Amino acid sequence: MRKLIIIAVVIGVVIGMMMFFQKSPMLATEAFIQRWFTNDNGTLATYILDNEEADADYVQGREALSESVGLCMVYAVEKQDVELFEEAYQMFQVHFYREDGFIPWKLTEAGVAEVTTNALVDDLRILHALYQADELWNRDEYRETADQIGRFLAVHNMSGNLLTDFYDVKYQQAADVITLSYIDPHALREMFDRGILSEQAYSAMIQVLSEAEMQNGFLAKYYDNTNQVYIYEKEVHMVDQALAAYYRVVNGDDTGKFLRFVRDELMKNGEIAGVYDSATQEAVVKYESPAVYGILIWYCLELGEQELAEELYERMVEFRDLGVFGRYFGGYSVEDGNTHLFDNLVPLIGELRFKQ
Repeated sequence: MRKLIIIAVVIGVVIGMMMFFQKSPMLATEAFIQRWFTNDNGTLATYILDNEEADADYVQGREALSESVGLCMVYAVEKQDVELFEEAYQMFQVHFYREDGFIPWKLTEAGVAEVTTNALVDDLRILHALYQADELWNRDEYRETADQIGRFLAVHNMSGNLLTDFYDVKYQQAADVITLSYIDPHALREMFDRGILSEQAYSAMIQVLSEAEMQNGFLAKYYDNTNQVYIYEKEVHMVDQALAAYYRVVNGDDTGKFLRFVRDELMKNGEIAGVYDSATQEAVVKYESPAVYGILIWYCLELGEQELAEELYERMVEFRDLGVFGRYFGGYSVEDGNTHLFDNLVPLIGELRFKQ
């Protein structure tokens, strides 16, 4: 009899877990991230596995990125989870943030900054999240930290009138290009409104984003400020294209050709690949990325394209492991025991925005 009672209780718990996570699968992904990506010092690792072979972005397994900090902050703000945000903020303060506002774009697993450059896209994302957090919870420290980050960028990441991709504190040199997917209108506007970014620089940044012409439905990769030309690539990465298109919509700019490409590709192939040939619009890789679907959801919701956002959402969640008894329950795109944190944080934000 006792064994039967124990079995009944276990079955009840399992059924309860399954029903709970079916209603709130985001929490399963949160738990997955906390379990598999948290380093001993509290930083967030880029991959599950501790490999020594760097990926295309020159990141090794357990290294921590400022990108991850920013995305975690964005998620916490939009979820209005003050405890989660404060946890991310304290980790950021201890391991990433320098008093002058410089943020190294990556750290070793032990929390050591071996790089001497920042990343504009990540700094702007963190800045914007901090300002939003201050508005939500009235924390002066968040606003003051954002102000200092902005002041560093406005002084050091400048090439002519433009903020550019990175600044190297070792060589005291800023990049001479600005990647279009780095131009966050929300963050730039906040810097301008607070007198941190000049009107000339703000206008120049918005102009670069707005005046980029689409070629065959795709945007330029970046703007070369030295030669004052847009650079288009033969193979376009959809993370960059989707994020740049999203920022253009935020800014009120047209993205109709890109929208048609996304809609047609879903209709024709039922999926969005990670990389396309810019001339033929044909996929050049077989893989899909949950992060691409996540950003495309941001983009469609900003446009008011709810139906297309739903199609993208349905495809995105197919990559999530919802096997309650699996090791990687809640995780996106886990293959051979490994996945990228970006492919988990971005879908979390996409799902949250979709369901709000």
